[in-house]
Amino acid sequence: MKQALKRIFNIIIDVIVVLILAVSVLIVTLSLTSKSSGVPNIFGIAPLNVQSSSMEDTFNVDDLILCTVTNDPFYEYKKGDIVTFPIEINGENRLNTHRIVEVIKDENITYYRTQGDNKLTNPEPDNDLQTSSRIVAKYTGKRIPGVGYIFSFVRTQLGFFLCVLLPMIFFFVYEAVRVIMNVIAYNKEKAVEEAKAVVSNSELTEEQKKKAIEEYLASIGEKQSGITENEPTVQTPAESDNSNSED
Repeated sequence: MKQALKRIFNIIIDVIVVLILAVSVLIVTLSLTSKSSGVPNIFGIAPLNVQSSSMEDTFNVDDLILCTVTNDPFYEYKKGDIVTFPIEINGENRLNTHRIVEVIKDENITYYRTQGDNKLTNPEPDNDLQTSSRIVAKYTGKRIPGVGYIFSFVRTQLGFFLCVLLPMIFFFVYEAVRVIMNVIAYNKEKAVEEAKAVVSNSELTEEQKKKAIEEYLASIGEKQSGITENEPTVQTPAESDNSNSED
């Protein structure tokens, strides 16, 4: 029963380590793609955290929305599409997601007028018109409510340390201890086999063989702890009696 519980516990630890490694790869991938395409994405799908109420009730604050990367200067959007584009707020570049409410064609350039669905906070369309070259993604219609904040926090330095690096340190220490314990158990098992091999051909009773193996293991333990310096040998009870008689 104890061995079964230990095996289950080790499997759980291994699964957690794999999940943490997967999250690490995910975060690194999002960071790299953000620099190349302007929006973090995985295989063209950009998971974005909703940070304002401008699109309620289509999606809400801290929802995680999934968008398709479309930073193509020739991509044709249509009225009603929900698109993501960069804006500057207080000198900081951010991604904004609003709905296209009007398509304006001017010679060879198509402009898109956008506005948030929440008419209480966005009673008027956005001041700046957008073009296909500025729009980086389009909302797929899929969202995961309430997990956007967690997703964004994990991508910060503090979140990455607390949620990824720190657990990995603990798990690697645990794995190192487990390896050491396995090595100790293997050495002990090997010592038992060596002791059995030594006494297997001796004309001893089972009790004498058992005692000889115990003495051998004890000498091995003393050697490993630095108590004895000589090479340990298995001494049968008969040999012990002879050595005492010689004295």
